[in-house]
Amino acid sequence: MLRYNQLKNALYNQLGRTRYNSNAPKRKQLYNRLAGARPVVFNQNEERLGVLENADEPILEQEIGSVDTFTFTLPYKDPKKKLIKNENYIQLVDDRYIIRNITKIRSGSSLEIEVFCEATWYDLQRAEPMEVWEWVNATPEQIMLDMLRGTEWSVGIVEVTDERNLSLNEGLTNRLKGLRELPEVFTGELNFNTDTNTVDFLEPMGEESGASIVYKKNMDSIEVDYSTEELVTKLYLYGKDNMTIEDAHPDGLSYIENYQYTNKKLVLMTSDERFTNPFHLYDQGVDALDVLSRPTGSYVLTAFDLSIRSGLSHEQFFLGNSVWVYDSELELNERKRIMKWKYNVKRPWDTEIELESPQPTISDLLTGEQSGSGFLQSEDSVDEDDMLNLSVFNYLLNSRADDGFSYWANTGWEVDPVNGYSGNASFKAVGESGVKKEMTQEVFPSHRDEYAISFRASTNDVTLNANGRVGVYVTIKYDDGTQDEPVFIPLIEG
Repeated sequence: MLRYNQLKNALYNQLGRTRYNSNAPKRKQLYNRLAGARPVVFNQNEERLGVLENADEPILEQEIGSVDTFTFTLPYKDPKKKLIKNENYIQLVDDRYIIRNITKIRSGSSLEIEVFCEATWYDLQRAEPMEVWEWVNATPEQIMLDMLRGTEWSVGIVEVTDERNLSLNEGLTNRLKGLRELPEVFTGELNFNTDTNTVDFLEPMGEESGASIVYKKNMDSIEVDYSTEELVTKLYLYGKDNMTIEDAHPDGLSYIENYQYTNKKLVLMTSDERFTNPFHLYDQGVDALDVLSRPTGSYVLTAFDLSIRSGLSHEQFFLGNSVWVYDSELELNERKRIMKWKYNVKRPWDTEIELESPQPTISDLLTGEQSGSGFLQSEDSVDEDDMLNLSVFNYLLNSRADDGFSYWANTGWEVDPVNGYSGNASFKAVGESGVKKEMTQEVFPSHRDEYAISFRASTNDVTLNANGRVGVYVTIKYDDGTQDEPVFIPLIEG
């Protein structure tokens, strides 16, 4: 049995899994190994009921400052299924989850139950209303103390000491939603510790992992997207009652500029009624423009956790870590931070990772004049409560024709290098009577009960003849070689 830090008062795990001193944020500690961990079930009184050794497909889905859920299945004949009850607790290593949904599934002759769990901090949205709704020149720690007062949660480690004014709609903002406002008015990240019921507010930076993710070593697939769609170099900021930042700007200007990537003047005007202090608004705007003024990059990949193999413990990575990513063909050789993942606890070689995702308030931004309840948030952006449960599954490769017809089988289509929607290029087909023109691509999504199909097409000046069709065919194939009948989605009604 491994024991570490065997000093007086040091903490270590008596069950054979390593625990390290806990006087630092969990993000900065060496994590207990997730690979192969077995979920443990507790009742609502937090009494241990048993280990679920037959749990299958244990998937941990987490995103920095957002989603934290755990799902698994259990054979219906498993005698421990009687322990699976709504509102019971599931513990995975040190993290605690609440059973929210139990689904019975029959597939052929097999019957199993699927269990969906939410991190215990989700219950903060159902706590009694707060007593304080407005703060003036307050630090995140002061605000968090008021937001958590009267709950089972307390303030953990707070690394951000800036001061801001913040006001919320009294009676209409639950505690969780209030906490989630903090990263929008300060520069920091929330971290919920479900083992100690504490909430940290940390600097947005990740610990450097010794892991490197390299194509054909531990990377199975990667999708890379660089975008300047939301690039801004000049930002006008307005607070409550059209307050400007002139009093706070060193040169008395109502705007700030940052030309670190391009000399183009790309202007955005934004307002946030929560800001009543021009100095706070100016500071936040400078931080935001530092991100807005350079291209955003997103990286979605499937990677193996090689740390489970002997001699490769340095290859361990965790949510929030920064790792080296290398792919010579994509000319990718740089350190990126893990912002989101779907970690397969039982099969760590089948883990989906998203790197360097922009902050939600940045990625929701649209160029042009806007006003919203969240800082730098567009009028038509997704509601924050919806974002909490939003998962995006985009498996098409080269969907914008950036790389010609790579990954596509093509008959009769061409690339239009000028007229693109979310990029410079798009695919184009000129109809001919009696001629079939098609493009096809096969994708391999995760197992789900439902799928969403989304695309954008221009069908202007298209006339169908008697047997003409314009649309999309979707065929679902299964591992056993069978497939469903193709489903046709028409773009033009004939």
